[in-house]
Amino acid sequence: MSINTLARVFTPHGNIVYTANDFRQTLRIVFAGMLALSISSFYNTSYGVFYVVYPVMLLSLVPMFNRHVAKQFIFSAVLNCVEMVLIIGYLSKWPLIMTLVVFGLYVMRFRFMSKGPLFLFGSAGVVCQSTMLNFMSYPTSDWHTLIFSNIEASVMAVALSALMNYLIPDVEPRNPPPRIEKSDARVRHESLLSGTVATMIFVVFQISDLSDSLSALMAGILILFPMHYRGAVMSSLWRVVGVILACLYILLVQLILYNHSSHMLLMMPLIGLGLAFSARLHVMEKVGAGVGFASVTTIGIMFGQNLHPDTDLVFSDLYRIVSVTVALLGTLTMVFLVHLLLNRFEATRFVIEDQ
Repeated sequence: MSINTLARVFTPHGNIVYTANDFRQTLRIVFAGMLALSISSFYNTSYGVFYVVYPVMLLSLVPMFNRHVAKQFIFSAVLNCVEMVLIIGYLSKWPLIMTLVVFGLYVMRFRFMSKGPLFLFGSAGVVCQSTMLNFMSYPTSDWHTLIFSNIEASVMAVALSALMNYLIPDVEPRNPPPRIEKSDARVRHESLLSGTVATMIFVVFQISDLSDSLSALMAGILILFPMHYRGAVMSSLWRVVGVILACLYILLVQLILYNHSSHMLLMMPLIGLGLAFSARLHVMEKVGAGVGFASVTTIGIMFGQNLHPDTDLVFSDLYRIVSVTVALLGTLTMVFLVHLLLNRFEATRFVIEDQ
């Protein structure tokens, strides 16, 4: 069966735009996700979520590959590991100082995202920093394994992205995304809003024992990517819908396979099917972190973190729906309050007309 025949099968009807480039991006996400999950499961990696989510996230958010993309992603991972060792290793005895340093790093990375050219460096840094801080704050974590797993997963994500773009290239050149001109006040507003809320999430996860709530942590962080209140509201709605769709599909897979879920030959086609529909929805939306992105990353987190022999995904599935919903409500409340506070000052005021 040719690739054009497959494209016609996956092409929606009506006025929905789904180009040949979109179809190839869908295939790249699916094959990279399945390959990453196979490698992670074969070697029984301790932090499989890194190996699965990083390639899926990179291929979803960046539809093309070049040297600039590779350098941003790998350098961000290495820099984050160094920073996390210094923060957790030397500043954990002084929680206030550690929190201020974490806040400064978040603001710096969200500022890179707000400016534009280094968006991938900032966004990858935010995700990596949040995940590493969560894992390293628990005494049972092996720092060496965590750090090397993060770097290995980042290198593998870049390698898979390069391989998929080589094997399944676009059929026509892509236009670069339009640059958004932002005032200094808007950049300050977006950086401080997102950095402050991300730091609040960090504090909550440090105070509470939420080691099993990685999806909730990522949900709270990812809805900050629009970096303003209206965008966070829309992103949270998309996130809830995407997580619920993915969790329902995972629950269906668990019920179909029942106690045979440890057999990769049975599980992998169903995982690929879920990734295919989620990735297809993501490229059709063309809104960045929308419903499809939430769905595809949830599948990556769930299977990357929980796909082990004798693991029951049903409880983890239902727990994620509840925890993500609670996390999003709490995060939106913090975003709203910080948004109101920043808009009281002209130097940090977000002007709606500038959107």
